[in-house]
Amino acid sequence: MPVYTYQNLYDDVNGMVHQKIANLVTPLRTLNRAVRFVVGDIDLRSTKRRVAAAPNLFNDVYDYTCPTDMKGTALIDIAPQVSRSEDSDVRLTSEEEFDRLKTIDLMMVAFSDRDFTRKLRISMDIDDDELLISELDSLTSGGGTWEAFGDGTNLTADLDNFVKGNGSINWDISAAGGTTAGIKNADLESSDISDFLSAGSAFVWAYITSTTNLTNYILRLGSSETVYHSKTVTTTHEGTAFVAGWNLLRFDLQSLTDTGTPDDEDITYAALYMTKAAGKVSETDYRFDWLILKRGKIHNVLYYSKYGWQSIAGTWIENSTALTDLLNVDTEEYELIAIKAAEYAAQELSDWNDVKYFQNEYSNPQGTGKKDQYILKWPSEAKVLITTYYNI
Repeated sequence: MPVYTYQNLYDDVNGMVHQKIANLVTPLRTLNRAVRFVVGDIDLRSTKRRVAAAPNLFNDVYDYTCPTDMKGTALIDIAPQVSRSEDSDVRLTSEEEFDRLKTIDLMMVAFSDRDFTRKLRISMDIDDDELLISELDSLTSGGGTWEAFGDGTNLTADLDNFVKGNGSINWDISAAGGTTAGIKNADLESSDISDFLSAGSAFVWAYITSTTNLTNYILRLGSSETVYHSKTVTTTHEGTAFVAGWNLLRFDLQSLTDTGTPDDEDITYAALYMTKAAGKVSETDYRFDWLILKRGKIHNVLYYSKYGWQSIAGTWIENSTALTDLLNVDTEEYELIAIKAAEYAAQELSDWNDVKYFQNEYSNPQGTGKKDQYILKWPSEAKVLITTYYNI
């Protein structure tokens, strides 16, 4: 548990700048700035965090939600929660190299940053249990025949635009003006899904022509069209909003809504459809591809956080807002922050001799600064980005 509070830092820096901290425009902003700088400048051991990847990691699923407080690319490790092998060590690479080699090199990780959305891309050899319901590459894939659901219409096999297998099922939205549209199959080959209901997830690729007036996607798995489990999702597998193009949907098979009592050892019915506004009509070229169930494995993500504070309730935060907020630091790390905060305060007070003094205390060419000594004692454990110069 941290012991140093915002009030401690305020009082110590006040003494370091000759009792003039009240002359700062906003002391809170100055102190927060110093904390952000030090946490960003040095991988402080006290800012290491370990969280369980949510959800589990799966084979052939590469994009995952990145912890919101991960500092830059300061990833330390991704490890199975139990039964780790000696060669279970991922390497950090560029997004471009990851995309090219993700199906070949099964020990890679990369970061994807675009449109203020961050993803953790992971390719690992996961001991995953899987059950393929349908490849969805033809209208008879998985047994029976796939038909229109709701305002779905014009089902065809699309051999040109697909993600896996040999094709996808293409369908249109009719002009009927209903509130659902998709596909269904009431005569699939029998599947036993009982092993997946406590900790598994269903995945399917959905191609969206337009996200306008699209509310959610729903999966039904059951014994018939009147006896089934159902699950609704409003985001992609990575937790981001639906986009035009291919979206990987994940339906976690817990807390299902049941209609009747399905026989989980004899599932022969599936439906995939969207909930939409009645005005979403006469649109073409929606698709579904590769409906599969997976259990995955629990993995932990170890990383350096960019959050230098936590509230008295234990919630990690980037900026302090209360006198009782706690710094995520140990003793020598606290000194680093105090020195940097005093430097920033001296800048604002135009005390240039103090500025120079505190800068030298923090780091200097002789390597005697607090930062220099800290890095020697506690070198960063973050992975270094490695890319391949030439493939032989």
